[in-house]
Amino acid sequence: MKKKAIVSLILCAAMVMPTISVQAAEAKEELKFWVFHSDQELEFFQECVDQYNEEQDSVEVVLEQVPWDDYNGTKMATAFASGEGPDVFLIAPGLFLKYANSDVLMPLNDYIAPEALADFSESSIEGVSVDDKILAIPFEMELLGLYYDKSVFAEEELEVPTTWNELYDAAKALTTDSRYGFTMETTKGTHQLFEWYPFLWQSGNDVYSESQDAAAINTEGVLENLEIKRKMFEEGYANIKPSRPNTEIGMLCEGETAMQLNGSWAISQMKNNYPDSMDNIGVAPVPVPEDGEAATVAGGWKICANANSKYADEAAKFAVWMFGDDVARTEKWCTDIKFAFSPRQSVIDANEELYHEGLNGEFTDKILGTEKPEMRLPAEVSTILQDMLQSAYFDTGISVEDSVLIAEESLNDFLSGYDGAL
Repeated sequence: MKKKAIVSLILCAAMVMPTISVQAAEAKEELKFWVFHSDQELEFFQECVDQYNEEQDSVEVVLEQVPWDDYNGTKMATAFASGEGPDVFLIAPGLFLKYANSDVLMPLNDYIAPEALADFSESSIEGVSVDDKILAIPFEMELLGLYYDKSVFAEEELEVPTTWNELYDAAKALTTDSRYGFTMETTKGTHQLFEWYPFLWQSGNDVYSESQDAAAINTEGVLENLEIKRKMFEEGYANIKPSRPNTEIGMLCEGETAMQLNGSWAISQMKNNYPDSMDNIGVAPVPVPEDGEAATVAGGWKICANANSKYADEAAKFAVWMFGDDVARTEKWCTDIKFAFSPRQSVIDANEELYHEGLNGEFTDKILGTEKPEMRLPAEVSTILQDMLQSAYFDTGISVEDSVLIAEESLNDFLSGYDGAL
């Protein structure tokens, strides 16, 4: 009897083992999707991930929230360097070439339907393409403007500045013991460059020469703008130690400053966090030099797939599903979760009323149409320009002119040996 029992157990085990093997093979692989958002933006991404996981059985997308400072600091680069980078992630134009030139970004051409691709603006796709390979999906376009406190302008009987000199004069007039006249980004980084681009372009200048083989920043317009800003910091009219990153409109709403450079994303921040300030805050185009041309910068995040992921094919499918497929998710992001201009024409057409109401309309009617895409710079170029801005704004031991000359020489040295994308 004992021998029969043992034989029966062995037979049972043999019958069960293949079943276990099949179940293991059917287990979903996990895709890591990194974002830096919080609050309703994070909830949006989680809802999308949940929906995708319900719609297919191939993978399980896991959303991971990485704090802003870590996401834009060394965490992302360190993760990719160690082979532990996310399968899907978001990228800003300022870091696009860093990852494109490192072959991190998965080409997405074969995953996007032609009819969906035709809905994107030509410039938005050009901004994420290298050698005709589409390496990311743009899902928002955010413009920079000058926000201001209407009540303090009225008290001082001032007009909203339209030129660089008027900006300086207004900052001086509006500065008090408890309030700065003007606030811009003071922290070294890609966002500081983002805020500088309009001032660069307004005087007809650019980082590179037309042939892109030499630097073109040592110009009268660049020097004039940097001199004015240094003067505002030195004389105490510009906020030299902001209480928070300049991406946050709270400094203006709470009275820390009378004017603030900020993006169209700030409208949603005010609606959610400072609703009582909505009627008192205005927005205007970024001031220009005398006889200069209006210009702003169009930024916005993109979604990418990791070409080196074990599941690169599945990562590409999810990235395109998020913002390169059904337009409903892009529309919800740009019109409900936050306010942003959409790179997809169908979203603009379907929400004409929204894009013309309140502060949205100020951007649509007065700023939209003057934008240029945020520059996608090699990491070395970005660092050179960031160092230049820090030196020009804050290092009084060196002249603004010398700060620019040093940067130009460094850029020319780099460009002489560079053969990657620009």
